[in-house]
Amino acid sequence: MNHREIFSDARWLSPRQTLDAALFRSEIEINRTVQKAEITVCGLGWFILYINGRRVGNDEFVPAYTDYHDRPDMNLSYPLNDDFSHRIYALKYDVAEYLHEGKNVLGVAVGGGYYHQTLRKAEGNMNYGNIKLCYKLDVDSEVFYSNRKDVRYSRGYFEKSNLFYGETLDFRGFDRKWDTVDGNLSDGEEPFETAPPKTEYYIQDCPADKVAEVLASELVKNFGDFSVYRIAKNISGYPVIRCNNEGETVVIECAEDLNDDLTLNNRSVGFNVQRQMEIIKTDGGEIFHPVFCWFGFRYFSLTNNAEPVEVRVIHSDVEVTSDFCCSDETLNWYYKAFVNTQLSNMHSGVPSDCPHRERLGYTGDGQLTCNAVLTEFDAERFYRKWLLDILDCQDKNTGHVQHTAPFAGGGGGPAGWGGAIINVPYRLFRHFGKRDELEKVFPAMEKFAEYMESRCENGLIVREEKDGWCLGDWCAPERISIPEELVNTTMFISQLRRLVFCAKALGKPYDRYEKLISEHSAAVTEKYFDKKTGDFFNNVQGANAFAFDCGLGNAKTLENIIKKYSEKTEFDTGIFGTEIVLNVLYKTGNSELATKLLSNKGVVSFDFMRRSGATTLWENWGGEESHSHPMFGASTEFLFEELLGIKQTASSVRYDQIIISPVFAECLDYAKGKIKTPHGEVAVSWKREDEKINLNIAVCDGINAAFVSGSTKINLHTGSNSIIL
Repeated sequence: MNHREIFSDARWLSPRQTLDAALFRSEIEINRTVQKAEITVCGLGWFILYINGRRVGNDEFVPAYTDYHDRPDMNLSYPLNDDFSHRIYALKYDVAEYLHEGKNVLGVAVGGGYYHQTLRKAEGNMNYGNIKLCYKLDVDSEVFYSNRKDVRYSRGYFEKSNLFYGETLDFRGFDRKWDTVDGNLSDGEEPFETAPPKTEYYIQDCPADKVAEVLASELVKNFGDFSVYRIAKNISGYPVIRCNNEGETVVIECAEDLNDDLTLNNRSVGFNVQRQMEIIKTDGGEIFHPVFCWFGFRYFSLTNNAEPVEVRVIHSDVEVTSDFCCSDETLNWYYKAFVNTQLSNMHSGVPSDCPHRERLGYTGDGQLTCNAVLTEFDAERFYRKWLLDILDCQDKNTGHVQHTAPFAGGGGGPAGWGGAIINVPYRLFRHFGKRDELEKVFPAMEKFAEYMESRCENGLIVREEKDGWCLGDWCAPERISIPEELVNTTMFISQLRRLVFCAKALGKPYDRYEKLISEHSAAVTEKYFDKKTGDFFNNVQGANAFAFDCGLGNAKTLENIIKKYSEKTEFDTGIFGTEIVLNVLYKTGNSELATKLLSNKGVVSFDFMRRSGATTLWENWGGEESHSHPMFGASTEFLFEELLGIKQTASSVRYDQIIISPVFAECLDYAKGKIKTPHGEVAVSWKREDEKINLNIAVCDGINAAFVSGSTKINLHTGSNSIIL
């Protein structure tokens, strides 16, 4: 839709000077009892709407983050020639209960968010322009627009506001009733009327951020001028504080870790270059908290002129619809840690890599964890929105897909990152079976495949865009040794297989892609396969698994994978290889080894994170960088698909046909859990008792399900099914 279809005659307003954030106020006279009232509103980057002193709704960080429109000056550290698509979301609220006959005050706080972001310049300038506001209020068919002559704006209590660097809020002398008929913006100015951004406009459908949980804090140590506090787990959100001393300045700082002396350690959240800090100059007597900023943290410091009230956990309003537990404490921790990590990285409609330092929708991380997220969360609308971001950051001419969606710079690589444009719609289709939506995105998937072919030499993907990044199997425990072209070409072969699946489902030609699979497979084999040993590139860092996973190699290749990880007993892989190694082992019937590897107690393990006191997953096996990175959580999919055995048949979509085939690993005494499908819940529990295995499988109506174990096959009925083996 265009601007007029959303906002009619409403116009965008912007401050006369460049501001991080501002308050807008308008008085509206209504000469009748209000029966029906609806507002369509958007503030860029984010807004909070108030009417007559009451906050409308409980949404945080809206509208959802997008590649809003063309940017005047990106000044990137590498060339960018891509032609993107763009979109802006607005929100609709029923506001009849907030309005009354007579004078009403409409107030809107507008913050920069990702839109007006001028401080973090990792790869270049990502600023879209000055903050702006547009709204259309319909009261019983009488329409009030944002471009009313009485609208005024003020900096208000915002001295500084930046998503990445925190805020400075000054409430001293500020009229806290600014959004009521009894208050005002005493220094208010008339805003500029600005042209509508040239973009597509939509009403936001993806879940907004909410306050999801409230936690208590515990004192760690009082240092005299300040105190350090901890909370039960690593989160995204912020502390809420109280200062009773009028005119005081309170400093809040957040971090994921502590130094030996119990002061905050900022290494994982951006070192001292990008500290998570909130400064509040108080007028005393009330509670205070950040407005347009969240932090990723487990510890925070607070100057001793204030006290903590609570800690608010904030993330997108996405429900956890799964559950898992077993007899192994590492696997139980792994599931819970991934849930915590993923929720901390779901903000403003984007699955981010971390909730503090970067906060970007890296396509590598997001596509890798997509299957696990769709299995364990009610995340369909969330991921459908992010798929639109991926489509927006695809070059209209070449089909190239950027490393972040919405585009904000960042590094990655061709298949592991750009391949999200194939993997995400494929996963959405497998989980929800919406053929018409797959049909819409399929041309973009094909366009990306064409782009990848243009990046090849002798059948191998050897480059991306000029001067672009190519990270390969990022975050391996040692220096990455596996060649990037091996990683990207084998992953692309797997993506082509998914493209074939989608083409068949849509009744479209797929012979071309099967031919490409053969050609790329031959090229990888020709360059990297040693027929004598059965190894690809000497089997370093999962090289054999990358190849075998996409259909290459032979029995010796698999034998070498098994031998290597049986002897090594821990991971040597990074962002993609970890999931791929486990996938190969589980899918080839080496489930005992896979489960032992997943739960291993070595240094390169999830158990090492657990033993270190982590409550979220780390970016690096040793904990050197971020302590809240979802990417290594992709393998939680095996808890449900393998240990519980809930998987679709090869051709099934929407869980119409499933088999329940649990892995009864000798290292486990029991496992139980559930997922939610489009049809309803599927739950599995099994336990060893007296040299037998007792199972209970609950299947909802609408699913064709069978239990399979070795040569045993039992058709399952709706409801509870008890089986003894």
